[in-house]
Amino acid sequence: MSKNVREAALEVLEQVEKNQSYSNLLLNHTIEKYEIKGPDVGLLTELTYGSIQRKMTLDYYLKPFIRKKVENWVRLLLHLSLYQMLYLDRVPERAAIHEAVEIAKKRGHKGIAGLVNGILRSIQREGVPSLDEISNEEERISIETSHPLWLVNRWSKQFGREKTRSMCETNVQAPLQSARTNLTKATRDEVLNMLQDEGLDVRASEMIPEGIVSLKGNLAKSKAYKEGYITVQDESSMAVAYAIDLQKETNDTRCMCCPRGENNTYC
Repeated sequence: MSKNVREAALEVLEQVEKNQSYSNLLLNHTIEKYEIKGPDVGLLTELTYGSIQRKMTLDYYLKPFIRKKVENWVRLLLHLSLYQMLYLDRVPERAAIHEAVEIAKKRGHKGIAGLVNGILRSIQREGVPSLDEISNEEERISIETSHPLWLVNRWSKQFGREKTRSMCETNVQAPLQSARTNLTKATRDEVLNMLQDEGLDVRASEMIPEGIVSLKGNLAKSKAYKEGYITVQDESSMAVAYAIDLQKETNDTRCMCCPRGENNTYC
């Protein structure tokens, strides 16, 4: 079963918003379900993550052009299309608009297709509203980087405005896929070799001793993943165990409330 990449991305966005589903799991499921291959996998991933990461910014840009309430899937389709127009140089604007109109025809009716076409053509002609129109600095950072205002306010007090802007801008950059090595089955170097033999461009994580980062290639589609040599996980999530300094459990039954830790049947 095959499906248009943009239709597939819209389907993922709907499920993420409606069911609070995990986007990475949905992406892998969608890729397998619709047999999406090659460059289309990268485009689907970029469209999905990009539309989610830039949600507040896209809403701000769309607001002057949406003069009546629209169905949720129409709003998400506009997000998806505007993201391509603004952030993807390799996708021509006319192609993004054409695909959006075709999806609107299939999902809705001529009236909805006309609405989508009109909104996107107006943006193409007039451009999006300037973020400079937002006078409050924290609010501007919030909208520009799609971070909640309460978080931007808190960080500004703790780190200052410029540091906060830098942190927020870093957060919306597309992360590289990473994985944790299952050290009970192999060393990291051995798994790196396995992945490279499969054709993936991977390197050792600079942060995590057992971490692996993919520069090109989907780790979740690899033989190493399917055989349990790696678990797909973000580097920041892996760092938690090191940050809290977890220790191995032991069978030591010494009483910790006794002065020298002796076993004590009364404790």
